[in-house]
Amino acid sequence: MGRIRTTTMLLGLLFLAGCAIAWPWGEGHPQAAAAPRGPSEWAADDIREAAAHQLMPSWVSGRYGNKITREQFAELAVLLYESLTDQRLNDPVANPFKDTRNFYAALGYKLGFVNGASSGRFDPKSPVTREQMALILYNAIGKAGIREQMKLASVPAFADEDRIAGWSREAVGAMAASGLMQGSIQADLVYFRPKGAATVEEAAVIVNRIREQYGAIRASSEEELLEAVKRGYVPVATGGRLGEIYRAAQQALQHIVEPGMSDYEKELAIHDYLVLHTAYDEANYKQGTVPDDSYSAYGALVKGIAVCQGYANAANLLLNMSGIEAHIVTGTVGGEPHAWNKIRLEGDYYNVDVTWDDPVPDKQGRVYYGYFNVTDDELRQDHEWVDNGLPAALGTMYNYYRHNQLLAEDPLQFEAKVEEAIARRELSLTVKRTYMSTKDIEPLKAPVFRTGAVQAFECTFGSGGVVTLTFRYR
Repeated sequence: MGRIRTTTMLLGLLFLAGCAIAWPWGEGHPQAAAAPRGPSEWAADDIREAAAHQLMPSWVSGRYGNKITREQFAELAVLLYESLTDQRLNDPVANPFKDTRNFYAALGYKLGFVNGASSGRFDPKSPVTREQMALILYNAIGKAGIREQMKLASVPAFADEDRIAGWSREAVGAMAASGLMQGSIQADLVYFRPKGAATVEEAAVIVNRIREQYGAIRASSEEELLEAVKRGYVPVATGGRLGEIYRAAQQALQHIVEPGMSDYEKELAIHDYLVLHTAYDEANYKQGTVPDDSYSAYGALVKGIAVCQGYANAANLLLNMSGIEAHIVTGTVGGEPHAWNKIRLEGDYYNVDVTWDDPVPDKQGRVYYGYFNVTDDELRQDHEWVDNGLPAALGTMYNYYRHNQLLAEDPLQFEAKVEEAIARRELSLTVKRTYMSTKDIEPLKAPVFRTGAVQAFECTFGSGGVVTLTFRYR
């Protein structure tokens, strides 16, 4: 049981980008000759979103179907980089090119994701091909430090795959696998058109997709931080207390999550980490003096002491950061406000209550699993909540006891598990008895003492028929 503090959820994700500068077009420039028109229907929503996040320079308006030039695309790429890194890059940069004074060409070159056409030349008015666009954006994502979030894959089976240059194949594969660039269908075949010229609206749509998928956010409250991470965004420049929470979560995951782990194994590692590194703030809870930190993920991850809301917030942050869908659920236990988590594993939903799996008072090295991946029906034995719109928790495969074959469906199964543990001289055994929930020690004595190997034992009863036996051998 634990207290939660009612808060109003307000997500204010601020995507910051650099200033957009209009560049005049000279006579004969491809943009000057085109008749103004609006964006195509398929591109309109993305272009509106990109403009709202300051990624659309004024020259874009009315020229959406035009081929985009190298200097124009350099500007979009730099604005995207600023959005991904939450920076404003307005400082002067040295111009390495003889044929342009374009600020964004020089800045993109300095940042390392825009290249010149030849020695000392940028070729600013030439159109950008689709494979060049893929490479520049792939490099911008890499320079922003978030390439590891992309799905790296070989080039899909495009009908014109053989026309994709070797220098762009990795970029094209990653952009296609991540859903950022697609091919076009002709005669039931999909073509990438690597040498085809990209249009302004095509470039704008892809830039917005990248911003939407990987854009930097600045959270101003713990609720915003949790919601942003749940949506898959990467918080940057979250200083102070929020920065401490996020860095502590990163460090915890680096310590406990190993390559190749399944989602179940990640969840178990997160559950155990919180139980072993956090103590329930029992003294303050009893006195009604719970500090703000204990209601927060800060208490659980940084200070190591929290009440249920702190446990639930920390668990939600860690689970979502590790790629597991997780939600915070609020309700009551024994009439007292309480919070826990609902998670999704392989399409099924489960409840996990880390607070109630942490012994009170705190016991060094002891972890309980009575509330690790239980159904709604099981949780309703002692938890209450109103419908919150989340899917029902019906999953059973990844319940801790079922998954680890620690269920006993009748007395004979229970006795067999006790005798097996004693034969292996295990120090403790936890079993969930589905056939009973009484807390009577008498039925336990016969299987424990039958072999004569055990001198004494201790017993701890949990909810839902869970019993933990600790043995002392002769």
